[in-house]
Amino acid sequence: MYQNQMTLYFKADSIRIYNDDILKIDSIENNYIDLIVTSPPYNVGVKYETYDDKIPYDKYLEFTEKWLTKCYNLNKDDGRLCLNVPLDKNEGGQQSVCADITTIAKKTGWKYHATIIWDEQNISRRTAWGSWMSASAPFVIAPVEVILVLYKKKWKKTNGSRKSNISKDEL
Repeated sequence: MYQNQMTLYFKADSIRIYNDDILKIDSIENNYIDLIVTSPPYNVGVKYETYDDKIPYDKYLEFTEKWLTKCYNLNKDDGRLCLNVPLDKNEGGQQSVCADITTIAKKTGWKYHATIIWDEQNISRRTAWGSWMSASAPFVIAPVEVILVLYKKKWKKTNGSRKSNISKDEL
């Protein structure tokens, strides 16, 4: 059972949403959460209060394994994880971020269900400047991000009332 030590972000009926650092949470029991939705740091130099977002890529992957393991432990056996990550990045060297994080997720026990492509419709900040400035070594940044849909042990939800509480239109 969760304790009320974290700051509650949203509450409606039995639904509670918290916004916190997963690695610092110690007030939620393992196997308690149904769904985690997150967009972790991308390791591109964003200013966070308590996290250095510009570390060597191998250290970033070690950090990723830690929080993916924590998420796995907190989720129920039929729990899910929706993970918004970049497809790739070129800052600090070309990296296939989505592929690397998917591999780590599987290593920590997560099972793969699907990938949703999020087309941000913002190509202006994602141009292949290398082809204009230096046609000998262009690079391309995909104008999309991905949402990995993962689950712990069972995809089919087996706990709760097993009754849908959404309408056909909402679905």
